[in-house]
Amino acid sequence: MKTHAFHLLLVLSFAIATAHAAETLSVVPDSAQALGIVGGRYANLKDASSVRVSPANILQIEKSELLINTAIWHGDIRFDSNSGQSVQMNKPWVFPASMYFVQPIIPGRLSFGLGVSTPYGMAASYPKDTSGPLHYALPYSTNLLTVDITPAVAFKVTDNLSVAVGLDIMYADLRLKQFYDWSGFGGSPNGDLQLHGQGWGLGAYAGVNWTIAKRHRLALVGRLPVKINFAGDFRASDMPPALYPLGFRPSSTFNSDMTFPGSIAVGYGFDVTDRFTVGFDFKWSDNSSHDDLPLQIGSNQALLGGATNSVFGWRNSIDLGTGMTYRLNENWTLRGGYLYSENSQTATYYTPVAPSNDRHVFSLGVGWRGKTRGVDVTYAYVYNPTRVVSGAVQPLFDGNYKHQWQVLSLSFTQRF
Repeated sequence: MKTHAFHLLLVLSFAIATAHAAETLSVVPDSAQALGIVGGRYANLKDASSVRVSPANILQIEKSELLINTAIWHGDIRFDSNSGQSVQMNKPWVFPASMYFVQPIIPGRLSFGLGVSTPYGMAASYPKDTSGPLHYALPYSTNLLTVDITPAVAFKVTDNLSVAVGLDIMYADLRLKQFYDWSGFGGSPNGDLQLHGQGWGLGAYAGVNWTIAKRHRLALVGRLPVKINFAGDFRASDMPPALYPLGFRPSSTFNSDMTFPGSIAVGYGFDVTDRFTVGFDFKWSDNSSHDDLPLQIGSNQALLGGATNSVFGWRNSIDLGTGMTYRLNENWTLRGGYLYSENSQTATYYTPVAPSNDRHVFSLGVGWRGKTRGVDVTYAYVYNPTRVVSGAVQPLFDGNYKHQWQVLSLSFTQRF
């Protein structure tokens, strides 16, 4: 019973670790313009996605603006376990989207913005026919979806100082599917565990832009943590009847919570010439704010061997990078950027569900702007050096991890 209880604790805790890892990895910017200057966007971004990225920037938008973003992500994720097994994610394509709207109230002095985006997320799918010990140790399907509604207001304090405040109204949906071996209780060796939880959270953020000298700008963005309270259900198929008299049931409630950490970001922008602009960004994320994970599964709580939470060892992390913009003429603009994102997931609690390492993002983009419409396209390569993990709580997760993404981002702008 202890072996099965420990196994289930790992399954549930690693599933929720996926959600935190999505924040730790910092999903790349969702607009093509922001991705094009990925490491230098806080002081220089001028599209409507500034509502969420650097809200004081929306004062630069002079007319009502609608921005629609879509992207194609392709992942190459592979895990070679020290046990001799190898698995590769079998659903490598992801298609995120977002939308932003900015309405100047007093152009250049007071503006309102609203965004609907999916800033954090993870979809990990491995073959159901994985053999050997990983068949039970690794969830074959884990999916986290977040939707963030971000209203923001920006106003000019002085000619050189702008301030903005906004809200993060966040919805999250978490799903897990995992095989479980009931043979130790006289049941099927291929039972199926399914966990589904949903919840809402509320946070706030603020931004300040300061023109420190002609052609020189500083931007500061601070974000409070967002706590999500999950409520849902836990289901176990093919549960042996021998467990019923002990109080176990094929379904029960599921309750937990998790916190997307707060952050502080600083950006510097410099107009080298009327056509050429550079930016440099630094961001600190308080990942350690989420120390432990409550695990409440109602009548099936005893499956966890009396445990009510799982402890994680996440570390705070930093991002830093640069971005450059060159305006060819009134209509066309070229962009390029680089971002380094520090990994905060320790080897002790590492999992193939959310493989991570220090991340390097390289991007190139182009944009066209007409009188009322604009189109931007950016390609980005997200490189994670192969990581060698040893000493994980689950020994089967020791091994080599390869994790790369290629991203093509497309944005459409309509001004009114």
